[in-house]
Amino acid sequence: MWVIITRNQCSFCDAAKALMKGAGLDYTEYNIQSDSSKWILSLLKRSSITTVPQIFKPDGTHLGGYTELKEYIHETYS
Repeated sequence: MWVIITRNQCSFCDAAKALMKGAGLDYTEYNIQSDSSKWILSLLKRSSITTVPQIFKPDGTHLGGYTELKEYIHETYS
């Protein structure tokens, strides 16, 4: 299962989720503004990650953000 870390009112987050849905990739979303997912924000800060979306592959490796996801989907599914 893919993991995507998002926030509210984020056009890149929305675009990344649309790309994943279009490619048929199942994902779990964690929104850093949700009370149940605020703990992720502290992990991101400790990792010096300052932007969202942040996307992780099913094996747990960090893919990157929207641009990296777009490239990955283009290379993998084209």
